[in-house]
Amino acid sequence: MHSASDIYGQATLNIQGIVRKSTGANIDDGTYSMTFRLYTTSSGGSNIWSETHDNMDITSGVYGAVLGLLNPFTIPFDQPYFLGISVDGAAEVSPRLRLTASPFTFSLIGQSNIFPSTGTVGLGTISPDTSALMHVKNNTGTSRMTIEGKDTAVIIMKTRTNTTAITFNGSKISIPDLSGFPQGANLPSGQTIKYNNVPTWRLIEEDIFTTDTEGWECTENWNSSTAKTFERFKPEGPFSPFVLRPNQDGKNSLKKQFNLGGTPHTMVKVVFTFHFFGTWDISEFGYGAFGSRNAPYDGGGQTSGVFQLGWYKTIDIVGRNFPNHNIRAEMVAQMTDDSFWVIFGSNADSPSSDESYGISNIQVWVR
Repeated sequence: MHSASDIYGQATLNIQGIVRKSTGANIDDGTYSMTFRLYTTSSGGSNIWSETHDNMDITSGVYGAVLGLLNPFTIPFDQPYFLGISVDGAAEVSPRLRLTASPFTFSLIGQSNIFPSTGTVGLGTISPDTSALMHVKNNTGTSRMTIEGKDTAVIIMKTRTNTTAITFNGSKISIPDLSGFPQGANLPSGQTIKYNNVPTWRLIEEDIFTTDTEGWECTENWNSSTAKTFERFKPEGPFSPFVLRPNQDGKNSLKKQFNLGGTPHTMVKVVFTFHFFGTWDISEFGYGAFGSRNAPYDGGGQTSGVFQLGWYKTIDIVGRNFPNHNIRAEMVAQMTDDSFWVIFGSNADSPSSDESYGISNIQVWVR
């Protein structure tokens, strides 16, 4: 008759039992050599670990041993094991002894080699966050988790069939396969990425006019709120899918009020494509500007800063019949305001059928 107690996952295993003769009587008191072997099956098969203890004292058939001291365990203890015992080189005692676990160790093995079988794993805390699978906590300082590889350390993230990885090769961190981010990497509102402690530009809004005019409007000129008509059309060229253009006078302005919705920023950048259509004269120009209201005029001096020219392009080729062309441009302003107007226009002095302009691919960036 044998009994055993064991401690899963530790370096040693305590074993105690009784050895009897074939007659059923206890083995004689004395010193014996005992060999212990572990198997994954109750009979047959090969042992996965063994250890021999010489000079074992047995009294009234009772023995006790600490296994794993002479031959350290390298097996994972993630499934039931069976212990075979032989005395002085004789055949193993039959049947083999199945190692049993205390109730608490079942949570370490789980039902399918899962740790633990249920609940959240807490490292450094007995009250882990139940919304996470693992909660690492250090009550006295910084919590650290180390993933170490000989040449490369890799964190693999997987959802169904989509997989991506973060890799560290000793000198740099990389994400080699961006297919794991089919929608791109998104930052919550107010968050930034910095290089050398300088925030990068963040795209806040993009107007490409594929379905409507995106909230743009047209007025008589830059310092007027008198409404004029304009059109959205698809040009033949490859530079823009759709364009907005005044369709009454070339000097009419296109305007839109943007609201950044509280996104932190100190600078605003507007990137756009400006299109010249028709027979512009020399010295006529198109422009882009920022404004703080729809009709931002405070007199010739513009001392309040409610209208600020950010970009303009003069026609510098002599003669009329200047060919249609497009310019990709940008204007940048130091600005913390959430709400502002972007204004485009020209000083063309003819109807739009003769000379006009258009805008497309409008992007608003902040940092």
